[in-house]
Amino acid sequence: MRSTLVFSLSMLATASLLVACGGSDSSVAPTSTTITGSAVKGPVNGATVTIKKASDGTVVGTTTTGAGGSYTVSVPYQGDVIIEVSGGTYTDEATGITTSLTSPMKSVLSVSGTSVTGVVTPLTTMAFTTSFPSGTGVTAAAFKTAADNLATQFQLSGVDLTTTTPVVTGTTNAYGNALKAVSQYLKDNNTTLGAITNQTLTQAQWTDFSTKYSASYKTATGQTVTYNIAGGTITTSVTNPDGGTTTVTSDAGGTTVTGSGAGGGSGTCGVSTQGSVSVSGFTVPINFDYCVSGLQGSCDAGNTSLAQQMQTAASSSASLPAGVSANISYSYSATCKTGAYPIVFK
Repeated sequence: MRSTLVFSLSMLATASLLVACGGSDSSVAPTSTTITGSAVKGPVNGATVTIKKASDGTVVGTTTTGAGGSYTVSVPYQGDVIIEVSGGTYTDEATGITTSLTSPMKSVLSVSGTSVTGVVTPLTTMAFTTSFPSGTGVTAAAFKTAADNLATQFQLSGVDLTTTTPVVTGTTNAYGNALKAVSQYLKDNNTTLGAITNQTLTQAQWTDFSTKYSASYKTATGQTVTYNIAGGTITTSVTNPDGGTTTVTSDAGGTTVTGSGAGGGSGTCGVSTQGSVSVSGFTVPINFDYCVSGLQGSCDAGNTSLAQQMQTAASSSASLPAGVSANISYSYSATCKTGAYPIVFK
C-alpha cells in the first residue's frame, strides 16, 4: 500500500506533462489533427463521436466508434475541442446485458496539428460537468485540472483520464476497475449514468455516493477499499494481510498514513525522486520532492520501512498500473526542500 501511494504521488506530479494544456483558438491557418481514442462504459460500439470547437460549439469532425469503442477522426482545426460521444451500445459489466448509451459522455483536449489521444468515459464526463456546469467557458486547461483532481479522488493519481485506455475485461487496470465499480453502483442503486455524470453533486451527495460506491467497488473487484470522494479529499482504508488496517488521507496539501507500521517515530526525511515514467507511449522525466515525517530510524536507504516504500514503487510491477513502466531512483536528506509534498506517518 505504501509503495503504491508513493508511486501514485510521483505520477500525479507528472500527469500535467503528458498532455498539452488548453488555450484559446489558434490564429495559425488550420492544420489537421488526428484524434485517436476510445469511448468506454464498457467499450461503446456504434456511437457517434462529435468533435466541437470549445469556444463556440462549431462541429469540426464526426465519426463512429468501432469494436472496443475505438475511433479515429481528423479535424482541420487547432485549439481546444470538446469530444462528445452519443448513442451506441455497450455490454454492462455489472449485468452482462447489452445496453444503449442514453446519456452522452464528454471530454476536452487541445489539438495543435499533431496526433493526440482522446479517451471518453463516465469519469471524464463527471470532470466536464464539474468544470463547466453551465456548459460555457470550456477550456482544455480547466478541464485538465478538474480531471486530475477527480482521478486523485477515485484513487487514480497519475492516470490521465483522457489518454489512458480503461481495461474493463480480462486483466483489468485501475481505470477499468473504477468504471466497473461505476456500473455496479448504477445497478446496486437502481439509478442512471446521467444521474451521476450530468449534474454537479453537492458535498452531501458526494458523501452518499462515496459510501455506496465503496460497497459497489468491493462487489465489482473483490477489493476492500473505502472511498471518501468529497471536497477534494480522499480517504482510503485497506485491510492488511495481518488483519490490520492502513488508512490513507490525501489532498492537495499532503498525505497522512496511519496504521501502516512505519510511523510512530520523530524522524523527518527529505526524499527526492529522479528518473522517468512511461505511460501510454509517453515518456516523461521525474524530478519530484517529498517531505516524509513520523519515521522510525535514519533518513537514508538503510531505513527498512522508508527504503521498502520507495524502492518497491520503482522496481515492482505489482505497484505499477497496467501500461506503466518506471525507472526511478531516490536520494535522501535530513532536510526537506522548500515546497516538498508532505507525507506524514502516524
